[in-house]
Amino acid sequence: MKDLADRKRESLPRWRELVSAMTHEVDALVETFLERVEGIAGYRAGPVSEEQLQESAHSSLALILSAVATDSTTTHLSSLPGELGRLRARQGVPGEDLVAAVRLDFGVIWSAMLDRARDSDMAVLALHVENLWSVVDDYARAVQQSYLEERALMAAATRDEQLTYLAELLGPAGRSPRNVQNIARALGVDADATFRVVVADAAASQHAHRAAAQLTTLGEQLFVLNQPGRVVVLWPAPRSGDQHDRQLRQLRQSRGMAGGLVPEVAGLGAVPGAAATAFEICRTLRPDENGLVTLAQAWARVTKSRLDERHGFSDALLAGLGTVPQSEREVIVETVRAYLATGSLSASAERLYCHRNTVLNRLGRFQRLTGLDVTVPDQAAVALVALA
Repeated sequence: MKDLADRKRESLPRWRELVSAMTHEVDALVETFLERVEGIAGYRAGPVSEEQLQESAHSSLALILSAVATDSTTTHLSSLPGELGRLRARQGVPGEDLVAAVRLDFGVIWSAMLDRARDSDMAVLALHVENLWSVVDDYARAVQQSYLEERALMAAATRDEQLTYLAELLGPAGRSPRNVQNIARALGVDADATFRVVVADAAASQHAHRAAAQLTTLGEQLFVLNQPGRVVVLWPAPRSGDQHDRQLRQLRQSRGMAGGLVPEVAGLGAVPGAAATAFEICRTLRPDENGLVTLAQAWARVTKSRLDERHGFSDALLAGLGTVPQSEREVIVETVRAYLATGSLSASAERLYCHRNTVLNRLGRFQRLTGLDVTVPDQAAVALVALA
């Protein structure tokens, strides 16, 4: 009894005749393909015109039949798979729809061969159907590979373009309304939307870019720009409180991500100012501090930093504390901070495990050394900044 290999070898001439017959009916195959591809969403009133689709279908079906007839591969015979994949990537056809359309070629050819074959040809078709499927599969994989490569190149080009526009936005020329509108279009955002802005130390750049990459897979936007000594991150805030802010959660969950956060700024044009504020917050963070800090949380430290740089604010106010031993100074400052945090002598005493009168005496000592009576609201505010 003949084995399978012998039967395939003997039936090969007839198989090639059947394939050759299909090469004369490519126009009919194209018509069938066009009818079936309408069932794929990416091609139904999509970015590919009917004329383009008809042309590519004709070339693809003819190439597949040629590869089957010569026991070759489509990539060996032609550059069409690469060209088609790159073209569909630039046209914006979804990848899964592209592959589904290419794989239709098998069904179109196979159905036509079955319709036209004699009863005696059925065994031949059964023996060689794997050849047809192998060629179509090879073609689909080649098209998909070139598609993915082109999409990667397009994404890289888009990122480079966006970085250029982000640098312009955060530079001196980015503030004019016309520039802001152009930058918004390049970034694919609404110029009048509400944005969130984070500025972190340059060491956090890797964490920010990792968060951006992870969010991209979820279809979320997170723009990251490295600048000297810092990294700026921004994204459109959710339009309603019901929407979950994946970006903010992702950044907060990133270990090593410490920075200043401006949670809401109206319009893209206001982002540079928000970035400056976030940077001021970032500058005041302690080395051991982690997470994102808002101005509401860090206002005292930011104010102290600015006043100290320009006017020597804290040194002038707290100079008197330098006249007492360090141990006494630490106790006085701890007591003042407890009172500033609670606004209550009793609560401060409970926090410090001492008597209420002891707290009162230490506050009096602080007043004599600095001239600040923290039981008076406006002087308490000055002390809060100076001790921040």
